[in-house]
Order: sequence, then C-alpha cells, then structure tokens
Amino acid sequence: MLNARKPARRIAIAVSMSAGLLLSSAVNASADEPPGGGAEQCYPTVICVDVHSGGTTPGPGGSQPGGGGSDTGPQLCDYHQVTWACHDPELGWFSSSKGCYFRPLDNPPAAGDPAWGGHDPKDGALYTKVCPQTDGGMGGAEIVFEATTPGQDVTTEARVIERATDQVHFTPPVGRAAPQNTAVVNAPVWLWADGAALPGVGHAELAGIAVTVTPRLVKADWSFGGNLQTSCATTGTPYDPKYGDAKSPDCGYEFRTSSAGEKNGVFNATVTMQWEATVVVTGGPNPRTFKLRGIRRSSVPFQLKVAEMQVLN
Repeated sequence: MLNARKPARRIAIAVSMSAGLLLSSAVNASADEPPGGGAEQCYPTVICVDVHSGGTTPGPGGSQPGGGGSDTGPQLCDYHQVTWACHDPELGWFSSSKGCYFRPLDNPPAAGDPAWGGHDPKDGALYTKVCPQTDGGMGGAEIVFEATTPGQDVTTEARVIERATDQVHFTPPVGRAAPQNTAVVNAPVWLWADGAALPGVGHAELAGIAVTVTPRLVKADWSFGGNLQTSCATTGTPYDPKYGDAKSPDCGYEFRTSSAGEKNGVFNATVTMQWEATVVVTGGPNPRTFKLRGIRRSSVPFQLKVAEMQVLN
C-alpha cells in the first residue's frame, strides 16, 4: 500500500524504510550528502512502502502520478546504503546517482531566461531539485538544468529489486506456548512461533542487472502485557512431552507472577518476528550490497493462563 502521509511498516526497503518528518527549506541541498535515517524513515510527502504492497509507480518522464506506469509494485531506490521511495508525487523522482529528488518544471521559462544558465532547451530540461539531508530533513528546492531525465538511471534496477523482494514472503507468525492450558509461576514455559520459517531467497534479473535478496531473522519479541516480555534469537523449539519439565533450549520464559489479576484471568500474548534482508545488486551502473531493515510480522494475540504453585502440606 502506498502511503504519503504516515510511516511505512517496513522493508524500509528502510526504505531504511519510522517517524514522519517535516520538510525543511532552511538548508541548501547537497548531492554529496547522503540522506539521513534508515528504511524506517519516511517524510510526509514521500511515498513509503511495504515490501509486498501493490500499486503502480509512474515512469520518470512524468511529473504527475499515473504517467507511464509499471504494475510490478512500488519501486525502491537507495543512496549511500539508505533506501528511499523512487517516486514522490510532489518531489518527483529520486536519483540514486545524485541522492536527490528531481521534478520537471510544469511551466519552464522561455529560452534565454537566466534559469536556463545559458543552456538551450533543446539540450535538456529544468527540474526542481530537493535533497534529503543527514539531519533527517529536506534541503531547500533549487532549479537545475539536466541534460537527461534524473531517475532513468535507476528505474530498471528498481524494478528488478522489487521483483526479487516480492519473492520473499514474510508471513505472520502464530504464537505457541507450553504448557498449553495452564502454566505455573517460576516454572519453565516453552515459546515458539509456527509459520515463521525462514523465507526463501528472492532473485530476479533484467537487462543485465541481477538482484538477490537473502532474508535473516533478527529476533522474536514476545509480549504478555505490561512489562512482561522477552526476546529470542530463534523462532523457538516446539514442545514435546518427551522433554518433560526441561527448559526450552532456545526460547523460554518463567513467569514471576500469576495471571489471576488480569482480565479473564489470562495474559494476552503476542510474538513479533523482526527480519532483515541483504540485497545484492550485480550488473548495471551501480552494483552494491545493502540491507533492508525494520521488517516486522506480528501474531494475533493468544491467551495464556499462569497459576500460582500449590503446595501440599
């Protein structure tokens, strides 16, 4: 889903791709400064995307959404290993070679106007140039002459990246716990997530550009309400009765309090898988490696009852 007003859920692809930040016109743009933030960073007017969201992205020749599109999904670009939405409806197209957004002037001045800087309109066009800054803001807009359409150097590459990332499916996990019915305070509880297997590697090739996307689990965050939470480095090991009262080898928890005081006498538990992916681009004008961070998938809440240990005299 394309969203120009709120943070992406994501594959930021960082566009690294979380807080919405205001545009700033106080600083002059600089193509040499890398954009700040990561795939979790988006700006109010910048299209933020989820890795598997659909939609059509206009081609770089137009200044308005809808011109010359692709139905392969939103395109993602990066500069100095920070990823950005390739197109913004107000700022135009992002150039991965220059680290700025370029939008053609809707009503350029006549030939000979000082804005052309001595260039002939037949040799290029005038664009509004706005660059993301290292402090998280946007530089001021300036009018520049470009002989070729900025952004054309990344459209094919961006399309290949999207095709590869679209093959990597991060499914919502299903939280599980054992004992399944009633756990006991200060006794081992096993935690694991069904449906959270490591996604397969994505790969796509087009016009001599090849992209491989390799996912990796960062951690699994478990929450039981309030301050009761834990994190695991794996999806957890499913419990089997043969394990008896042993602790989980990789993902477990011991409650220090019962759930008696909670609504309906149970904890509402959730697990959130945090993923990242390494993107390797070979061929084309800008071969490189970068990471997509901030990819999260959460389970629906499930109930877990925890009772006090009963001691018989």
